[in-house]
Formats: sequence, C-alpha cells, structure tokens
Amino acid sequence: MTESLSDALRQQIIRGEVAPGLRLTEAWVASRFDVARPTAKAGLDRLVAEGLLRRGPRRSSIVPQLSTEDIRDIYFSREPVETLAVRTLAEAKNVPSDAQQALNMMRLAAEQSLHSDHTEADVAFHRALVAATGSPRLQRMHGTVMGEAQLCIAQVRRTASTDLVDLTARHAAIIDAIRAGDAGIAEEAMRADLHGCRDMLLADAAKGAGVAV
Repeated sequence: MTESLSDALRQQIIRGEVAPGLRLTEAWVASRFDVARPTAKAGLDRLVAEGLLRRGPRRSSIVPQLSTEDIRDIYFSREPVETLAVRTLAEAKNVPSDAQQALNMMRLAAEQSLHSDHTEADVAFHRALVAATGSPRLQRMHGTVMGEAQLCIAQVRRTASTDLVDLTARHAAIIDAIRAGDAGIAEEAMRADLHGCRDMLLADAAKGAGVAV
C-alpha cells in the first residue's frame, strides 16, 4: 500500500498536479488518496528520502521549487557516479536490458511529444545504468539525488521547449559506446548528456521557465 501511494503521489508531483510550495500533511494525503494516516506518513517519508519533498513545519512536507543552484549541484553530484557506471559497463560490454527498454520508451515518447513520459523514461535509463554495476552503495548514492533530478527536469519541461529527439539521441550514444566496449567514449557521451541537460535547464530557468533563480 505504501509503495502504491508513493507511486501515485510521485506521479502527481512530477506532472505538476501537486504544485511547488504546497504543504502536504498526513491528513491531506490520507484524504486525497483514501488511505490510513500511518500509510500517508510512510508515503510522505519515502518521497522526502527521494528528494521529491522537503520537510516543513508541523509534520508537513513541501514540494520544493528548485533553484539554479539546486540544478548545478544536482548535476555536479550525478556526474562522478554516472560516468563511473558507464565506464564499468563499457569495460564489460554490458548493455543493461532495463536501460535499453527505457531508451525505447524515450524514442516512443519523443515521437509523440510526450514530455512527462520522456522524463520518466530518461530517469529510468540513468537509474538502470547505475543499478547494472551491481554496487548497492553506488546505487544508494545515486538514488539520493535522482528524485530531485526528476523533479527539476519536470518543473522546467512543463513550460520549456525541449528537443526530445535530440535528447534521445544523446542517450542512444551512451548505449552505443557501452555496446562497443569503448569506456572513454561512454564517459564522454554521459558527460555530454549531463552537461547538455544541465545547461538547458539553467537557460530555461534564467528565462523564468518554472524554476526559481
């Protein structure tokens, strides 16, 4: 039940149905999703741990409005973990099936201009790469920042113009390098993707496209 609640609330936050700045109490969540208060508390705790919510006063939780400094730090934190992951996978020529599936979903979403679906597949792609290293500690480190990463991407993409086809191609280049066993190119492709996404988000934030400066 807690996992189902967390998934449902996560989707509403990512899709903007629960607005940034809104205070979520256990009573509000319990009423909105027709669950018991302990389940509401557990669901909120999980999303706080993921970075999609932040603790507020009186046991409430708040959907954060991420700033440009948040964006810079999120991508700074992701880079060493994700470049290590793709180097490890490329050295073994190990293309994770979950990452390939996420890439296929990105292509489909790009063809139909489905930004929210593309964001979900994008995040799933990066999670799959790190998970495939087999390191639970690396995965935990990555998990602490990916909730916020998904939130900042979603907050900007709701109002910004994003070339989903080009973005998908950058992810395909990562998979191609892993499959070829070229660790150096895999790292370069990952950096190109992360830096490109970071710079796009910062540019759109500077134009007032949904992220606080």
